[in-house]
Amino acid sequence: MIDIAALRKKLGMSAVELAAAIDVTPGFISQVENGKSGVSTDTAAKLARALGCTIDELLGEKEGPNCPTERPNEGDAQNG
Repeated sequence: MIDIAALRKKLGMSAVELAAAIDVTPGFISQVENGKSGVSTDTAAKLARALGCTIDELLGEKEGPNCPTERPNEGDAQNG
C-alpha cells in the first residue's frame, strides 16, 4: 500500500477529515497509516475515492497522478 499519510498531507487533509470522509474513526486512520491495521475492500474503495485515486493505485499496483507506487520504507525488509 502507498504512504497514505503522505498523500493525505499532500492533499491538505487531516486524519480527522479523511476519517469523516470514509466514515471511520481517526484512530483507525492512524492504525492504517502506521501499518497496524489492514482495510477491507469496501474501506479501500472509500479511501481511494477520498484520496483521488483508484484501488490499484492505492495498493501500489499501478502508478497514478496522485498515488505514486513508492511505498514508505520500501526495501527496509531486505536490509534487515
